[in-house]
Amino acid sequence: MSAFTSDLSVADFALCHQQGLEPLAQVMGSSIYQVGWESAQWPPTWGGWLIELETLSEAWNEVRERALSRLAKEAENVGADAVIGVDVRTGTHEFAEGGVEQIVVGTAVRHAREPRRATDPVLTELSVADYAKLLGAGVEPLGIVAWSSVFFVPATTEMQAMSGFTGQMLFNQNQELSGYTQGVYEARETVVARMTNQAEQLGASGVIGTRIAHGISQREVRMRGFSQTGLAVTFHAIGTAITEHDNVIPYPPETAIDLTS
Repeated sequence: MSAFTSDLSVADFALCHQQGLEPLAQVMGSSIYQVGWESAQWPPTWGGWLIELETLSEAWNEVRERALSRLAKEAENVGADAVIGVDVRTGTHEFAEGGVEQIVVGTAVRHAREPRRATDPVLTELSVADYAKLLGAGVEPLGIVAWSSVFFVPATTEMQAMSGFTGQMLFNQNQELSGYTQGVYEARETVVARMTNQAEQLGASGVIGTRIAHGISQREVRMRGFSQTGLAVTFHAIGTAITEHDNVIPYPPETAIDLTS
């Protein structure tokens, strides 16, 4: 038996033994992606305040898909049933200006008390403790679902003045930039809906552990020969798709005999 590497804590490693999970290796996937020419449609084809910058959205989703597929391949090569604790890290590099990178790292495990599964390894962001709780409760993780999108929220003349795009402020009191706020809400709902659709395609009953991250920056976008100022909103959503088994009794009772009397 060869030695293994992992990012498991002492508690996680001990719990693996208790639950019959055999750590096999630390596995990783990575991809550095160059973003192509950015374009936008005008007027927007859907949504009130929102225009999707599809080239940027496709880049984020492609780079993550490649990294995850390489992680899964490494796990398959060591005979894993699952990869737990998958950590997704994002970065940029000076040598690839305008490019994006994603690195995914996790621990490949095998169910020591069960026969080897014929399916591909299941990827999950869940910790060892959460993964074990799900299995004990008759809930099966199906894999990671994720989506990223970059949206552009155009600024109206009023919004440009209020936010300082024009170099002067026309209002001297607190006031919400309602167009930008609405754009952020629409962006979130769109990304979550697309991630949920991914889960449905896997036959999942739901998604747990969903994490949402977003960034906002001022941007000028050229659309059909003219420039438009506004906000670029980048949304990332990721979670674990699950399905529940009705014929499993969660945590069946154990027989205990009192020997103190």
